[in-house]
Amino acid sequence: MPIIPAPLQSIRCLPLASLLLLAVCQHLAVDVRAQIPLLKAFNRTAQTDAMGYRWLRWSSERIGHRLTGSAQGAMAEAAADSLFRVSGLPQVMRFPFRAQAWSRGTVQLTVGDGEGFLHLQAVALANTPLSAAVDAPLLDAGNGLPADLDRLGEQLKGAAALVNIGLVAATEGARNLHRSEKAKLAMDRGAAALIFVNQAEGRVLLTGTASIDGALIPVPAACIATEDGSLLRNRLATGQALTARLGMSNQSAMVEANNVIAEIPGSRMPQEVIMIGGHLDSWDLATGATDNGLGSFSILDLARAMNAMPNRPERTIRFVLFMGEEQGLLGSRALVEHYRETGELARVKCMINLDMSGNPQGFGVGGPDGWAGLLRSACDSIRTVDTAAFAGRLSEEVWLHSDHQPFLMAGVPVIYPLSDLGKHVYGCYHSSCDDIHLVDPQAMVNNVRFVGALAYMLAAAPSLPPHFNQAQLKQRLIDSGLEQPLRIGGDWPWP
Repeated sequence: MPIIPAPLQSIRCLPLASLLLLAVCQHLAVDVRAQIPLLKAFNRTAQTDAMGYRWLRWSSERIGHRLTGSAQGAMAEAAADSLFRVSGLPQVMRFPFRAQAWSRGTVQLTVGDGEGFLHLQAVALANTPLSAAVDAPLLDAGNGLPADLDRLGEQLKGAAALVNIGLVAATEGARNLHRSEKAKLAMDRGAAALIFVNQAEGRVLLTGTASIDGALIPVPAACIATEDGSLLRNRLATGQALTARLGMSNQSAMVEANNVIAEIPGSRMPQEVIMIGGHLDSWDLATGATDNGLGSFSILDLARAMNAMPNRPERTIRFVLFMGEEQGLLGSRALVEHYRETGELARVKCMINLDMSGNPQGFGVGGPDGWAGLLRSACDSIRTVDTAAFAGRLSEEVWLHSDHQPFLMAGVPVIYPLSDLGKHVYGCYHSSCDDIHLVDPQAMVNNVRFVGALAYMLAAAPSLPPHFNQAQLKQRLIDSGLEQPLRIGGDWPWP
């Protein structure tokens, strides 16, 4: 039975004057300035009966976490499907995929010095063994980068590596790696256990996958608080020999999950698709309100607002809520592979990814020549609607480990909002404090306002720049410093 949150409200119509204005705009030449009346009308609609925060609050209170493969994950899929339908989206579907889903059981961590044992609070990282018990010497592996591991050399074989999740006292210009990449490097050098240190203060524990490909890794990996990490490092620095005992039991099973997809067909170029996506799933320590309820429920409200407009965008707008992102981009990888096989990928002109976005101040873009200029013009136009809340910044930085990655690696240009949610939010992602109290309702409204405005601009462009060709993509990834992490993760497609 579809789940329809109680706070769903009726959608108000635009005033007659706005309808007439929009009808006139449809007959204007398609250029940047001609879209400004449409952007202003949409800006009003996006702020009328804004529902994103209310829907997210309902989900946090009634569903809880949204872990892929869990009962709560299935409830979140059903709720998203219902919200798209109740908002009147003309096309709604689920894209099923099968995946190995990991869930946590128990974990115990003690550290001994030969005279006694210190029991430390820890959480298991995802895709760790179903059963493990390791007793190994503890070594400080610093930031877990190749240079840190090279410093330890042969000592790392059979040892428990103490590794920072972030960068601490790193050399100038050092680039961090994802925890899964650090785990792979340490395991390749023979580490028997991995103990990651979170950098957020306040005894915050962080989870997340330790696997680069979604498969179970062979050694146990857990996270401890920064305060406990400092305690252990201080003792190791004085020359104390410490032994870590890390045991855990977890579960893993093949499950079926669903990406939830809805779209508004384009009025003039329906064969070309602007995709707006974000992951619906979350880790199980809290409700995933910021990671990524903030993005996914903004997408639901964006669909509501765009469908409430009296005229359709000129290209098709496709909204995708992915499952399985946290466990290795499972849903987005499955969808891209399906699109490759069916030829659908050629229709997707760009993918806009909302992952922990709020109060966008501009947009980042990864695409070949033409995309940066197009985004710059769009940002200038959006600033005609709101110069106070939208700064219009532009970035061409490319990054990994979210649902845009499979699209990028297939050559599809990717776009993402530039947001700064604050230390109090980033310190809680993947942790027990990621709950609704961290979410600013206006941040979600601004997601809808500015991402929606960008979508309208892209949908109305006379033509859009092309996808990457292989040579362009390879060079862009190299220039962005992403060859090493992609090679570590087995995602580098070139020799």
